[in-house]
Amino acid sequence: MCAPGARVTHPLPSPAVNASLFRTRSAFRALAAVAALAVLPACGGGDGPTQTHTLSVTATGKLERGYTVTVAVSDAGAPLAEGAYTLTVQPADAGVVLGGGQVKLAKAGSVTINASANGIVGKTTLTVAAPPIVVFDRSVNGNRDIWRVDLDGQNLAQLTTDASEDQDPAVAQGKVVWISFRAGNGEVFSMPLAGGTSTRLTNTPTGESTPSLSADGTRLAYALEISGATKVFSANSDGSGAARVTPNDFGFDGVIETAPSWAGGNKLAFVATANGSADIFQGTPGAAPTLLAGGNTAEVEPAWSPDAATLAFVSNRGGTTEIYTLNVASGVVTQLTSGAGTKSQPAWTPDGRVVYLETLAGSRLRWVDPAQPTIVTTIDTGTGTVGHPAVAPAP
Repeated sequence: MCAPGARVTHPLPSPAVNASLFRTRSAFRALAAVAALAVLPACGGGDGPTQTHTLSVTATGKLERGYTVTVAVSDAGAPLAEGAYTLTVQPADAGVVLGGGQVKLAKAGSVTINASANGIVGKTTLTVAAPPIVVFDRSVNGNRDIWRVDLDGQNLAQLTTDASEDQDPAVAQGKVVWISFRAGNGEVFSMPLAGGTSTRLTNTPTGESTPSLSADGTRLAYALEISGATKVFSANSDGSGAARVTPNDFGFDGVIETAPSWAGGNKLAFVATANGSADIFQGTPGAAPTLLAGGNTAEVEPAWSPDAATLAFVSNRGGTTEIYTLNVASGVVTQLTSGAGTKSQPAWTPDGRVVYLETLAGSRLRWVDPAQPTIVTTIDTGTGTVGHPAVAPAP
């Protein structure tokens, strides 16, 4: 380092080595000037390199396409107020800058939010997930088919195109099963979630309804009509090995069993009228069922959460038809939905949100996070009558 006032010298080349370089006074002055310029930065002379810093940019909120994140910007630890900075997004179509320092995420993948204030810039890069996929039935121009759409309303696509009714889909491990009447009565069919060829899984003279797939995709359950009343059956996912779930002495003659929902690969919740009203029971194949939710009101359409700790179901116990959740360990029942319209047909997303059908001057699919039950979002499914949502994780 150079001390204050110190003189820095550079030895000149020996005349014997390069004598011609010093033959003129001007050549000597040029060499000295070059040497002085080289010394200045080391001695603190001249302007030197400019010291710079960047803005700190953070984003909070769920990193999923369709969600809105809140952006905070600070300069040297001091938060900047809205209006003191500008925000942009890269790629340009990956987000929409809103007021209040908010950015709506419009694209999955890597998204960079840039901030600029008084010529100083900063950025944060986010990894944005694609939302879950909702599979549902939709009636357009008098024919009901199976459709799919992303939770944020993007990528609406038709899966089946048969002239007969297709309804009641279930989905797991990239496979969709549903009930089709193309064979004359209701039978279970399947196809890949990505679309493709339909495969018939059942062949009975009376017909099946309300199919369900286990989360690992290995087990199938459905209701099968026997002597005028439906009973719950389970089978392998290809339809083989079908057997009744409940024992023959369950309830009384004519008990209706329907709407099975898998918890794991061996336990089912289903609706039965064994106690004289529509109640929800839990059972494993061949074992006596136990009551999960029941009483003088109707409890129907059970749906297990992904961790099998919570059961969503539909009840009129409060006077209107709403969706409730049951914490199986504690027995605590909580009302999830409220407001105008009838709520039904709950289905869980992999991260614990609930998609359901709301009927009010038409039908629409909506979803809610049980942690924030007052915030309800409608899924854009186009025109027509919709129902029976099932949910798959994003690929």
